[in-house]
Amino acid sequence: MGISVLWGWFFKGRRLKERNELVAKAQSWPTATAKLLPGVLVDKDELVEGTSAQDRQVEFPFYFSLEAGFFGGHLRTVALSEGEARRLMKVVEEGTAVTVRHDAANPDEVCVLRADNVGVIPVEIWEG
Repeated sequence: MGISVLWGWFFKGRRLKERNELVAKAQSWPTATAKLLPGVLVDKDELVEGTSAQDRQVEFPFYFSLEAGFFGGHLRTVALSEGEARRLMKVVEEGTAVTVRHDAANPDEVCVLRADNVGVIPVEIWEG
């Protein structure tokens, strides 16, 4: 039991480090305007902070186009209660424009930054 807990902390720490490195790299990437698709209610990622009642996130798939073709990814909210998440899914319309950052050498690698999208949806965006 003790070893599995240690491995869990190790992998969680590793995921957090990789996520923070991605967000840092993305600061210098070019931006594109993406369109949101309907949101999906998902369990809260273990890296997201929130209360015990805030055990959900809304994940919005998105797509954008560049000269090389169409690309996409997912935008996630901060932790929400199930009720908050369901209300949010009704408010955010399909086609809402968001700013995403993509690696110019590999547009499949994308990141959504909170600072680029202040006020776009009525809750904070979980960066990544």
